[in-house]
Amino acid sequence: MRKKMFLTLCLSISAILLLSYCLIYVTFRSLLRNEIQEKQQYILDFNETVFTNYIDSFNLIPFQLVDNHEIGSALNTSSSNYLDMFRAREALKKEFNKYLKLLVFTSNLDGRLILYLNKNIPLSAYCDSASLSKDVSLKSIQIYADTKVKDEKWYQRAASHKYSPYFFLNESTNEICFAKCAQSYYLYPPSAEGIGLVVISIPTASILEKLMMKSITPNSSIILMNEYHEILYQHGSTVPADAVTLFSSQSSELLLDGHKYLVNTASVKNNLYLTFLTPYSDIETVIRSSLRPYIAFSLITFVVLILILYVLSRKITAPIISFADLLSKIEDTRTFNPELLTHYKDAELVRLCNSFQNLISRENSLIARIDEENKAKRAAVLHALQAQINPHFLYNALDVVSWMALSKREDAIADVVSSISNMMHYSISHPDALVALPSELDNIQEFIRIFQLERPTKIYLTISSKNDLNPADIKIPKFTLQPLVENAVLHNPDKSCLHIEIEIALRSNLLSISVIDDGIGADPQKLNAYLNYEETDLAVSNGFGIRNVNERLQMHYPEIGSLSYSKSPSGRLTATLIISLESNGEK
Repeated sequence: MRKKMFLTLCLSISAILLLSYCLIYVTFRSLLRNEIQEKQQYILDFNETVFTNYIDSFNLIPFQLVDNHEIGSALNTSSSNYLDMFRAREALKKEFNKYLKLLVFTSNLDGRLILYLNKNIPLSAYCDSASLSKDVSLKSIQIYADTKVKDEKWYQRAASHKYSPYFFLNESTNEICFAKCAQSYYLYPPSAEGIGLVVISIPTASILEKLMMKSITPNSSIILMNEYHEILYQHGSTVPADAVTLFSSQSSELLLDGHKYLVNTASVKNNLYLTFLTPYSDIETVIRSSLRPYIAFSLITFVVLILILYVLSRKITAPIISFADLLSKIEDTRTFNPELLTHYKDAELVRLCNSFQNLISRENSLIARIDEENKAKRAAVLHALQAQINPHFLYNALDVVSWMALSKREDAIADVVSSISNMMHYSISHPDALVALPSELDNIQEFIRIFQLERPTKIYLTISSKNDLNPADIKIPKFTLQPLVENAVLHNPDKSCLHIEIEIALRSNLLSISVIDDGIGADPQKLNAYLNYEETDLAVSNGFGIRNVNERLQMHYPEIGSLSYSKSPSGRLTATLIISLESNGEK
């Protein structure tokens, strides 16, 4: 028992600790994942707002060029005089310089503003032709002809966009560039290609210092891309080129080179894409490092609990084992010393010992009662044996009295003695047996004959049978009808003439025997209430009684067997017995 209890407790605690660890691990992992995702989303939202402001401020320059009359006039200058074209170019630079100041004011970025004029504009012939890498140190406006950059990929992509900007990385200068087609209402003749491209070049470091590019975990990656999935900025682990296109999706998870990543992506007006990539291995590492103290504490707690359980199991089981050994030595509860149960001090065992003492006391009482019942049973057997002698003596004595009365020609006395002898024989022999209905009726006749010796009342007993029933074929318990007839006689002492009728009828295997008299009669409702042990003011004399008849009928015929009272249409009291002929196999 001790070993089983100890192992059960150990396994239970181990299961609880393991389950709690799994629940804590899953919960902590989910919370940390949500926290990282929320933090990444917060950074993305912040950076998205910053880039949106940048794009809005960048777009302001090409937008204002459209309706600038001075710039339109300068661009429309067409003269063979170099001085006129020089003046037009300087006027264009002077006007364009205002937009550089506007850029610095609105975006707070220190960069270059370049206008690449379309070669179809006459003024472009009087402007230098240079690449984006020229004059990087000059933080001023530059106006170039597009001759040198016309065939470069970035120029062609920007020119194809028409109405949307194109972001790209100038790797030679480490600048993030904004390029957009510029139009003018005042350009004549109108050109589908516009006046050229406006390029805003901002050093990458200058943009990033305005952003929040902090890694969430040591191996997190931050990637800034344009709409062509070209990487403009990357911080963290290297990202394979074949997986770049997947970063623009909105999926929160990504499987890359067999490793699972937590992904957050934000799109800035469909021109820029900022993606945060955190490996799940970092999350697992953080979880393990955070749960390591918990694991150590759990192991220490488990060892301490095992020791405590071992001590407790010994303390709990030792008194129980001692109690069990004590019980195993009991051979006779009557000789057991209850003082042996008073040595236990635990509340549970004290209660158990008290219950056991009560059990021993009840068992001893039961044994004593059984002994008394056995003694009474033996006495009853002796009494019954003695009683078998007394009736024979009484029968013989009554026969002698009857013979003496006949010898002296006292026929009335002889008849009475004979009736008494017959009633005694009927009542004593097999009292619980079923008898034929004529035997019960003969006994009733004997009672009436004896009763009429001391009272002058004339009693007429009539028996009627319906359904062609033969009374000899009907068996009922002894003294079933006799108490009912006796009640009819005894409760009508003042009548000089009493008629009692016994009617027998059969209805669907139910035998109905009614005892009807023309006496005063009691209230049938009170009689029925008395039979059902209900409260009633009916005065009932002591004796064999109608309750006894009703209860014996219910015992002999448990399915259907009962006694009830009613009054006939003529007002005569009627006692009716209902008996099921098939309850005891009677047909």
